[in-house]
Amino acid sequence: MGATRAKAEPAVVGRDVAGGSHALHELTSERLAWRAGRGCQASFAELVHRYAPRLQAFLRRRTHNLHEAEDLVQDTLLKAYRNLSRYDESRRFSTWLFTIAARAAASHYRRRRPDCVCLDTEAPACDEAVGRQEQRERLWTMAAQLPEGQYRSLWLKYAEDLPIKEIARVMGKSQVCVKVLLYRARVNLARRLNDVDL
Repeated sequence: MGATRAKAEPAVVGRDVAGGSHALHELTSERLAWRAGRGCQASFAELVHRYAPRLQAFLRRRTHNLHEAEDLVQDTLLKAYRNLSRYDESRRFSTWLFTIAARAAASHYRRRRPDCVCLDTEAPACDEAVGRQEQRERLWTMAAQLPEGQYRSLWLKYAEDLPIKEIARVMGKSQVCVKVLLYRARVNLARRLNDVDL
């Protein structure tokens, strides 16, 4: 079976190079990802060409820093390349790629976020900051117990600060579905908080 793939791929690449009906720029992203996963470097280069500018804009809104966004684009593309074998071809490639980017941004944010930097640990401002940090951690711990879709929508909305439209794209759901998930997540989280406070 491996030999069959090896023989079939050069024929397709040959048609692409000759400018036939299957030139790389005419292929869907999903088809390019399938080909790249089977060793076609030109297909992955075409995906990079298509998505790098979009990823940079997406990640720059998360980091507010061009250089950090550029680094995260490289990380995202590298992770995508290394994990092409895990890509589910029945799903949109853009959703898969932007999910990787959102996770990379979340990891970056967690690494950079200062816990509480206070010179005077007795200062009321430090006590308030520590209290807020503990409250945030408590909320996210409770949120992690929600159903996966609800937790993920909360994370993308409040930790990643993504608009509904982008959350829908990353999750592969409609905007209405994302709004419903967020509503249910808030209601369920409020109930859990009330139960704990009682």
